[in-house]
Amino acid sequence: MSASARPELVFDHVGLVVRDLKSGFANVCGLLPIVSATKVYDDEVLGVSVQFLRDASGVTFELIAPLGDESPVAKIAASGRGVINQVAYRVKNLADAAEYFRARRAVPTGPAKPAIAFDGASVQFSSPGSPSWSN
Repeated sequence: MSASARPELVFDHVGLVVRDLKSGFANVCGLLPIVSATKVYDDEVLGVSVQFLRDASGVTFELIAPLGDESPVAKIAASGRGVINQVAYRVKNLADAAEYFRARRAVPTGPAKPAIAFDGASVQFSSPGSPSWSN
């Protein structure tokens, strides 16, 4: 795939940083029409505990809590502010998708890593390298 061809992006979930999963679960369920929840995944590699919630319209939310003081979301969670951490998409080829986003100044925040919540499939986080996602 060339860097100019957009990969097929399939929406998967919105990630929300919470202080802890128990209170995050209670808060989200009190606000939204949540109809199902997964088990809790403690992911030592990523440094987070996560749980996925699905609302009545089929939208999935990932609650993300720090797994220890060195977690990449520890400072965000400690702030006490509700933070949308990510909008996640599934792609067929992670390397091609990463190339596409890098070509548009969206830079990886770190290397791709396996995630236990996705059966060991790699996840990659990127953020815009300029004030705007547009070219």
